[in-house]
Amino acid sequence: MEEQAGQLSGLQIRESEDGFTVAVAGKVVLEHSGKRPCVEIGSAEPLVESKSGFFKIREGMLNMKPLKQFSVQNVGKSSGTIEFSDTVKLHLSLKDALLTIRPEAQNKQHNRFRIRLSADPEDHVFGGGEQLGKLDLRGTVLPVWLSEPGVGRRFDPLTIGFAIKTGHVPHWYNTYYSMPCWVTTGGNFYALGSTAYSELDFKHSDYYSIYCWEVPDSITVGVAASLKDAVSGLSLLLGRQPVLPDWIYDGLVLGVQGGEKKVDEKLQRVLDGGMKVSAVWCQDWEGRRKTKFGSQLKWAWEYDRELYPDLPGYIARLQERNIRYLGYTNTFLTPGSSMYDEAIEKQYVVTHEDGSPYMVYVPFDPAVLIDFTNPEAVAWLKSILRRNMIDIGMSGWMADFGEMIPHDGRLSSGESGLTYHNRYPVEWARLNAEVVAEAGKSDEIIYFMRAGFTGASRYTSMNWNGDQLVDWSREDGLPSAIMGSLSLGMSGVGYSHSDIGGYTTLAYKKRSSELLIRWAEYAAFTQMMRSHEGNRPESNVQIAGDDRAISQIARMVEVFTMLKPYHEAVSREYQEQGLPPQRVPVMHYPEELDELKRKPYQYLYGEDLLVAPVIRKQRTRWKVYLPRETWVHLWSGVVFEGGKEITVDAPIGKIPVFYRKDSEYRDLFEKVGKL
Repeated sequence: MEEQAGQLSGLQIRESEDGFTVAVAGKVVLEHSGKRPCVEIGSAEPLVESKSGFFKIREGMLNMKPLKQFSVQNVGKSSGTIEFSDTVKLHLSLKDALLTIRPEAQNKQHNRFRIRLSADPEDHVFGGGEQLGKLDLRGTVLPVWLSEPGVGRRFDPLTIGFAIKTGHVPHWYNTYYSMPCWVTTGGNFYALGSTAYSELDFKHSDYYSIYCWEVPDSITVGVAASLKDAVSGLSLLLGRQPVLPDWIYDGLVLGVQGGEKKVDEKLQRVLDGGMKVSAVWCQDWEGRRKTKFGSQLKWAWEYDRELYPDLPGYIARLQERNIRYLGYTNTFLTPGSSMYDEAIEKQYVVTHEDGSPYMVYVPFDPAVLIDFTNPEAVAWLKSILRRNMIDIGMSGWMADFGEMIPHDGRLSSGESGLTYHNRYPVEWARLNAEVVAEAGKSDEIIYFMRAGFTGASRYTSMNWNGDQLVDWSREDGLPSAIMGSLSLGMSGVGYSHSDIGGYTTLAYKKRSSELLIRWAEYAAFTQMMRSHEGNRPESNVQIAGDDRAISQIARMVEVFTMLKPYHEAVSREYQEQGLPPQRVPVMHYPEELDELKRKPYQYLYGEDLLVAPVIRKQRTRWKVYLPRETWVHLWSGVVFEGGKEITVDAPIGKIPVFYRKDSEYRDLFEKVGKL
């Protein structure tokens, strides 16, 4: 059979005797032959176990069939259909170099689908949401399913012991924010249109494989000129985060707790030390309870009259001092509150099949989840957040959790937990966005979330990296927060930050003053500085309780606030172009990929600042790779020609930072460097 070609205004479907290729702008994105079919269809039985937010994903009775026979049909100007063996149709449509593939299965019993997409062997792969352990995903298989990441991704007796106690030894890919989306150094971007469990296989040199636990709605392939353009295109496709309120750049968001008196004492201590504070973040505004994990919150969304006797009045008094107040909320309710009783009575919670409340243990204590498929439950929770948080003057909150919907839970809509699990944090983000918008406070209120999935970005004002250990470990500590933000950025999600000093304390793993300060150094070159006292505050060095920390962190907060014009500029760049503030340097220096890969924790903040956080304790010298450009050391003013690795002094308070010599912000950087 002679080769036939259908020219489709940038989309080419080329058919041969044994197969076909689909190309966009000259790039082959789909290739099929009898020996290497690009589509498989089948069925399997899910075998999923869960405990305290950890999941074990398996399947049984798997039966997959490669589809070899095909016919090309309905070729139009920018569309076409490929039918496989009267079993599956792939409907193709092209618009602005964006190819959408919509599979259609003839047999509705099929619940497994695999497609292979052509890949350039030279390409590297980034994205997949927030990956805490790997940046370049080439050579891996990435399961996409939200969960608690846990601790213990390396050999460490303590963290492995904790992992065994919780019943889950974590893998590198366990994360709160997973997405079946990725970009390549060759300039392509990809997005799977499904909320079901999926696996992205990047192990093969000439193709990527998507395996999905349903026939997906779509697979989108974007063809761009560069990695930078691919990140821009993916962020536009998924939706960019709302603009941040400008007060966020005016100081530290100080995480403190303990009631009005203690909060005031800690606040005054850091203010007396010269620290600029834009807000206090009091996660215990709704009260505390003792649990096996430590001191946890009540999870009943009204202010605690014992800790904060007149919280609205206290918030007003803080605002008179130009200091805002932030709170905390999440997707749970715990037994013992009137809200819990009301939610149970009105059937606003996720249940078992028999209708009884589905108790989830977080991590060891019981709670129920609000059912966001129930419109009445959503309206009810929104009214609570509006009345008890916004109306009393709060300027924001942590919107915690979102990754624990049980796979076997019953939802009001009748949807399976297997497909709603990944979607849940998107609806949680939407709820927060709507309640803020309905109050007319979108330009003033910030809420920050750890959980997410495809589409959550358009609703989430800020992400944070979750519960890092209070240590230096690459897998769970400070370095993992840096990598998490970089991988989110490569996934089209621009605004992220972390708990300064980390969160999780286990036995002898306790936060040191050095770690706290080094973490603050890094945070000064992000879009938000926020501290956290951790799950065991009494075991950790706290900003307000350490003179050295107050002095050093006050200086880094001064750096942060002086950089406000630059923060706003890189924020605008994200809004307009989709480029994240924190960037993997290869976005701007693709020809230096091999050199830059050896420094995965240094990053560009915008295009003009190169930041190399010190991620090892007791180090006062640090190696940095400078891309081929002329760079100026921020603190000394010494000029360096790039294209090589250098070693610089990095005492406490002098994180290695360099700016491009020809930056339009050079005058600002020179002023900052004199601090």
